[in-house]
Parts: sequence; structure tokens; C-alpha cells
Amino acid sequence: MPFVYKRKTAVQLRTNYNDRRKRGLNGFISFDDFQSWYSDQDLSCHFCGLSELEMQEITMAGILTSKRFPQNGVIGQGTSRAVWLEVDRIDPNGLYSRDNCVLCCYYCNNDKSDVFSGNSYSNFYQNRVTFLRQLLHNSRENRQ
Repeated sequence: MPFVYKRKTAVQLRTNYNDRRKRGLNGFISFDDFQSWYSDQDLSCHFCGLSELEMQEITMAGILTSKRFPQNGVIGQGTSRAVWLEVDRIDPNGLYSRDNCVLCCYYCNNDKSDVFSGNSYSNFYQNRVTFLRQLLHNSRENRQ
């Protein structure tokens, strides 16, 4: 079965926005402000450059697996990580806002966690995107 890319829906974005608002972590003026910010983003990881398409293919094709990833290609509650780029705070102690957010892949977001600021993390990590893209390349060759 060929891989089919799935974009994040407005419902998913609203849920993401509302979750942060309920926790008092939202710095966006409104959902429309958040949705506008999101729509303006390049769909690649701010830190490593992995595209959302590449990350989704790695995940949905089962190249890398985790209990947090979709199981048998089915996206569900608790099993939707590494499908879409995640909204990450550059300063992990600040609010989610236009000035403090970037999109990043699951791998960088999980690694960065709340340990590093965005600038510190960029200086810390080795270029893992080369490894991920090589896995994807090998998988594509094996499927041909």
C-alpha cells in the first residue's frame, strides 16, 4: 500500500490550542491567531530540517516504531506521535506564543524536552536528520 501524506486538520489544531489554554500555557491571542501562525510555518523541523512528509513516512511505514506511534498505520489517541510536526516552545519556561514557538519533529522535541532552550539545543545536537533520511532512503529502495 503506497504511503499517503495526511495534513493536520483544523479540529486537531483547535484541540492542541485548547489543551494549552486550559493549562494556562497559551500566549496566542486567539485560536485564529494560532491557526494563522501555524499556516505560515514551513512544514519542516526548526532544528534538524526533517520535513513533516519525511517524518510521517518514517512513522506510517513502520521504519521506526514506538508505543506512541500509530499502530498498524492507525492513528489513535495516545498513538499519534511522530505523525505531524509538534509545536515547541523555544524557551521551555515561556508561553506558547508567536515569538516563542517553532514547529519541530517528534525526535527533536522528545530529545530537547524541557531541558534545553531552542538556541542551546541547536548547539547541542548532532545532525540526526542525515540518519533519519538514510533510513527513509533505504526503506524506499527496499520497497521498489
